Amino acid sequence: MNAIRKLVIGGVPILTEDHGGHGGDVLLLHGGGRTRGDWEVFAGLLRESGFRPVSMDLRGHGESGAAPWSWREALADVAAVVDEVGLHRPVIVGHSLGGMVAALWAGEHPECPLAVNLDGHGNPTRPGQFLGLDEASAARACREMTLFLGEMGQGLPASLVQVMREVDALDLFAAYRAALCPLLVVSGDGMAFSGMFPEHLVSAWEAYCAWLRHELKAAARESSLVREASLPTGHDPHLEDPEALLRLLVGHLGQLNQEERSG
Repeated sequence: MNAIRKLVIGGVPILTEDHGGHGGDVLLLHGGGRTRGDWEVFAGLLRESGFRPVSMDLRGHGESGAAPWSWREALADVAAVVDEVGLHRPVIVGHSLGGMVAALWAGEHPECPLAVNLDGHGNPTRPGQFLGLDEASAARACREMTLFLGEMGQGLPASLVQVMREVDALDLFAAYRAALCPLLVVSGDGMAFSGMFPEHLVSAWEAYCAWLRHELKAAARESSLVREASLPTGHDPHLEDPEALLRLLVGHLGQLNQEERSG
């Protein structure tokens, strides 16, 4: 039976779930508006493959307490969970919002064997993020995309609006380049989102996805610690094809171990 613990971190209740196992520790971080329940199937696959997976509800999500949200506070929660649950140099795997937390973790923890950002890319916030569009078209695309996303966010709870403000303010590629431990950025098919946009914004979203791919490859060239991969899924590879994600993770860890032995 999984061991569920409620920790109190800085006055905020944080729920953790130890899925069992006796191998290397893996901490799983869910996406924005989601819960640790997203990891149930993938955690079982990890356990069967010789890992000890632990998941947690980020602050303001699931059974964890409501609290102000910032990257700094989220990272402090993760660090406290690692200490309190007794995780030894865990691999950190995060999806979407949790993937961005994992990327920031990589910039502060050189001892981490691997941090994984699973399709956590955020939204376009400036004209320079639309690859292939001229200056005027990019500026127009940015204005229209910002307006559309703002309208979508009107129905969100105030806590998630705060989270999205943090996401929009984050320079994720600066975080990648600041990595001190191996960082794997895994992308699903970004165009799976295209159905949520009105027709006149689909080409803008495609230009943003092209910019993301271009910047990821550049970050991987500039830092030997950063690597990028893709899976033929949408935004939720851990739910859509958990077996493929497991193969990718295990293969990458094996490659890192081999490089460490040969280096």
